[in-house]
Amino acid sequence: MKRVKVSQKTQNKNSSKALSHRHMVTQRLDESIPLDSKEWQAVEQILMRLTEFAPASLITECVNAIAVYADEQAQQGYMLGQDDLIKQLKSRAA
Repeated sequence: MKRVKVSQKTQNKNSSKALSHRHMVTQRLDESIPLDSKEWQAVEQILMRLTEFAPASLITECVNAIAVYADEQAQQGYMLGQDDLIKQLKSRAA
């Protein structure tokens, strides 16, 4: 019984650390990625044209799906960049 409680506490600690790290990555990306860019303005213009023909709920669902995908891709890129940075620092230190 105690082992289960200990392992649950460890899992909760690890998941809490992972959640905290994920939040830190998200916050860093939010601060660093500008939304006022030519690319984003093009997306907004296309979405505005689509709203003339498609229901607003469908547009909202599409935008949310795009945003989730973009967030996941940015987070993966950030994590890969961190891994590469660590490898470079290790090779320099060696």
